Amino acid sequence: MLRLVTPLSARPTIEPAIRTVGRRTVTWTDEARNGRAVTVDIWYPSTSLTALTHYEPIPGIVFESANAHDTAAVEPGTYPLIVLSHGRTGMRFAYAMLSEALAARGAIVVAPDHAGDAMNDWLGGTFVDDRTNEVNRVGDSGFVIDTMLGVNNIATSSGIEPDLLSCVDHTRIASIGHSYGAYTALAAAAGVRGVASDTRIGAVIGLQPYTRSMSETALARVVTPTLLILSEFDTTAPIATDGNRPWALIPASPAWRLDLHAAAHHASSDMGLYLELAASIPDLPPMVAAYVAMMTPDMVGEHLRPWRDGILVQLHTIWAFLDVTLGIDPVRGNVEAERLAASPGLVLQRR
Repeated sequence: MLRLVTPLSARPTIEPAIRTVGRRTVTWTDEARNGRAVTVDIWYPSTSLTALTHYEPIPGIVFESANAHDTAAVEPGTYPLIVLSHGRTGMRFAYAMLSEALAARGAIVVAPDHAGDAMNDWLGGTFVDDRTNEVNRVGDSGFVIDTMLGVNNIATSSGIEPDLLSCVDHTRIASIGHSYGAYTALAAAAGVRGVASDTRIGAVIGLQPYTRSMSETALARVVTPTLLILSEFDTTAPIATDGNRPWALIPASPAWRLDLHAAAHHASSDMGLYLELAASIPDLPPMVAAYVAMMTPDMVGEHLRPWRDGILVQLHTIWAFLDVTLGIDPVRGNVEAERLAASPGLVLQRR
């Protein structure tokens, strides 16, 4: 077992935080899907300063959050709901820096572990086949939305206080996914494999999207406003195979596409942070050291922008898109989009 190393910290935040953030972790049971367990992390605007929460991406390696506080009180108000789907072999808090930043701006972010396709499943040999996984992912998305909207009465019985649920804006719901998680978001909006389109979703965002397993017919059913963020040096989900095709086939209006130069596949995840923290940990076990060595070229190099800068650009783009498509502040969103379109190192297309 790895030893606990402290103090490790994710600070600073991706941008100066407008407000503090709370974090809660809970496991829900979906009885309609044979008692499937769905563990989620929830980040939300807060007014209190409880202890900073900690993340443990590898057993025994723990670091302190940049801005999220354990079970802090929610700030009164009404906030858009964002469901965030991790990539293959990922985990629910692998995008904590982005999730905390979105919550600090004024959103409730809920990220589930997709059992059968999470890191622990791939390490423990409990992963499932692609077809099963894709059905499960879309089911998890709908279940999380049902739960946060109080449709199934599961949240309050599991310890999520009514004060948090009452702050969810039922009319402003977005689905964000990274890599295979982008399949989750797009497929939930389109409806696939006998599951109807989730019309409650008002915006879909694919970060370095993996879309090869989504048919042309399914992509043509994505009429929900869509943003695709594509990385120039993405070798896992290359623009040529996973970016250009959905951009050409998705009929959604509006549709935005951000081409992020000097970035790779994990530009939106916390992988850059993990590599940064790993440099401070002596005597990494061989398996972890090998993984760090494998991931380093994807995050570090003269041809790649600093990882915090990459997340910041994506944060600005995501929020501008939500401002416009969810009607939070369309004027502000369009002004920000114009600024981004004129910025070096990226190309923003809108239609």
